[in-house]
Amino acid sequence: MTENVAGQITGDDIISELIRNADAGLFKVRYTILVPCIFNVYLHPRDHELIQPIVELIEQEAVRALQEHLSGLNKPRTANPLAKRLGLSGEPRPEYKILEKQWKIQFHADQEERLRPAEIEIYSELGSARPKDFGAGAMTTLITKNTARDSATVAAGRDRADRPVFARIRYRDSGKDNTFVMTSEEIVIGRGGKAVWVDLKLEGPADVSREHCRIRRDPKTGTFFIKDLSQFGTTVNGAAIPNSVERIEGGDKVDRNREAPLPSPAKITLSDVLTLEFEAEPSQ
Repeated sequence: MTENVAGQITGDDIISELIRNADAGLFKVRYTILVPCIFNVYLHPRDHELIQPIVELIEQEAVRALQEHLSGLNKPRTANPLAKRLGLSGEPRPEYKILEKQWKIQFHADQEERLRPAEIEIYSELGSARPKDFGAGAMTTLITKNTARDSATVAAGRDRADRPVFARIRYRDSGKDNTFVMTSEEIVIGRGGKAVWVDLKLEGPADVSREHCRIRRDPKTGTFFIKDLSQFGTTVNGAAIPNSVERIEGGDKVDRNREAPLPSPAKITLSDVLTLEFEAEPSQ
């Protein structure tokens, strides 16, 4: 059995982080919102070597995912009924766009030993040239860095980065036994995707949603809660928990923030197809 926090880095991890970086670097002018389009991606040397045979494919799919994300940002949204009554729905929405003719993505190996395996650091820019609408100093470089979720050894209730371990989740996925180590106050569990970031990424069947559920720890009390965000449901020790997502007019989804207490130990079953064994770490 292996014990880790995320597993080996994938191209999907890199693409998800690129989209997160792009969202973090949005810059509003007046009638336009600029999206970063130049990315320099830094990886641990081991991970950089791993992706070399397929780096062109990752770049192609990353460009496709970023373009789809840009199209989604510009997609017309259903006007709020209240806004219609107040006569506010006619205001033009800003256009999301990139300055360059095409997206530019380059991959580099971290030679300064800043990154651990599975960590990703991205430096992004809005463009190579400053547009006339920008003030002095506005063209800055945005840096985002994900936290490595992979650890070879975990002992005495702390991981390699000396962070406290709050809980462990044991599960069997793709024919392998795994243990996920929870070191954050809140984690997202699901299959993930190009535009869906998850902490515990599962390779389970499509019945498991891309963002299936969230587990949260109250830092004041140490109590755990679970929220179901899925299409086909989540059970805890055989009992279904309420779904937190509701569809509203126009097909949009709203998270009503419905949580259920999560005891320890507990068996969490996703869509009746995959079971996670949750156990909180004893208080240190």
